[in-house]
Amino acid sequence: MKIIVAIDSFKGSITSYEAGNAIKAGILESCPDENIKVYPVADGGEGTLEALSFSCCNEKNIPDENVVMSQEVNVTGPLGDRILAKYYILCKPKSHAQYGEDMERKEDKMYSSVQHKTAIIEMSSAAGLPLVPEDKRNPLHTTTYGVGEMIRYAIGKGCRDFIIGIGGSATNDGGIGMLQALGYRFVDAKGNDVPYGGAGLEQLQDIYFEDAMYELSGCTFRVACDVTNPLTGKNGSSYVFSPQKGATPDMVVRMDNAMTKYANLVEHVAMCDIGAIHGLWSRKCEELSRNNDKNVVVNRDYPGAGAAGGLGYAFLMFLNGTLESGVDIVLSELGIEEDIKDADLVITGEGKIDSQSINGKTPIGVARLAKKYGKKVIAFAGLVDDSSKSLTKLGLIDEIYEVDRKGMDLQDAMKRDNAIANLKDTVKDIFTSNIN
Repeated sequence: MKIIVAIDSFKGSITSYEAGNAIKAGILESCPDENIKVYPVADGGEGTLEALSFSCCNEKNIPDENVVMSQEVNVTGPLGDRILAKYYILCKPKSHAQYGEDMERKEDKMYSSVQHKTAIIEMSSAAGLPLVPEDKRNPLHTTTYGVGEMIRYAIGKGCRDFIIGIGGSATNDGGIGMLQALGYRFVDAKGNDVPYGGAGLEQLQDIYFEDAMYELSGCTFRVACDVTNPLTGKNGSSYVFSPQKGATPDMVVRMDNAMTKYANLVEHVAMCDIGAIHGLWSRKCEELSRNNDKNVVVNRDYPGAGAAGGLGYAFLMFLNGTLESGVDIVLSELGIEEDIKDADLVITGEGKIDSQSINGKTPIGVARLAKKYGKKVIAFAGLVDDSSKSLTKLGLIDEIYEVDRKGMDLQDAMKRDNAIANLKDTVKDIFTSNIN
């Protein structure tokens, strides 16, 4: 059989690639002649950088037809201090022959010979919640400024296409920090720049576009977004997400009011402005309306606008971004569909599978793609909730198996070496029982 393995990481335990290779090893111990290909996958959160970089590498993690550049830059952290943030640049070279054998100058040669560059950024590396100690979490003051700095650095490296994961933010600033770093000005009643965070939105009176980076109109932004919340209201970013970022009930009300004021201003400007950015916004609204036969508008109510404290809204309204399922972006970039077409079996999974897995998680994205071609899908997980039976009833996953812990408690079972061994042995036992 030709078997495709595309399993997410077991969070806090093993990476996607480690899990995939453990499954491969278990199958081969039982069925040595099987043809197995492993893809590391993710849904826009943890592991997305690694999964997307794999799309340009072979299984030994050596650049093949494309080139992967890891970049580490000094940016503004969520609290306004300086931190190091990492992102990747994916490059398609003109010719391998141009590289030569001089390894010391290889990076320069790669940069000089590329035709196309895509930056892969996780916003959490510059504005993520883990970067803020619990006693300092306050979304009135945390900022996305560092995310904009990362974009600016990548543009300076020649990138014009971006894939950005926006999960795990510490912020609720509507994305104005990011936009400030890109040259947009958000000013108060006296014409002064507003401060960082949700507090800046409270003081906002006007927006100036004159100094925004001119390169932005030539950039594309695909935003990996795993929530559908609007920007404002009871289901919006302030009410739903800001409490976990340190907001008190009073702050929640203040920030939602400020976010509403921000949206009123932005959407007024968008309707009146005929410049490059909002010209693109207007055409996008018209296209969506035609495609859906209804009045679809890209505004505060657009699904995902409230993601990452309103960062989704900033990408939609200022950068002509598209909000997409994180796992769909990853699977598309990996080019896994061509292999799935010819597969006999697809294997997926993650650390825990339950009824919530249906909401944009990796196993469901993989399963839907496989079912598009009528493939059998089985899944493995460290924990399987009884409610996961709904996934088999929907016909997305044919069989779900929980990893045998071998009598270990959960903490021991999650240790890397134990998790790999237990997953491999579980798969071996299943395939020895003639699963096909």
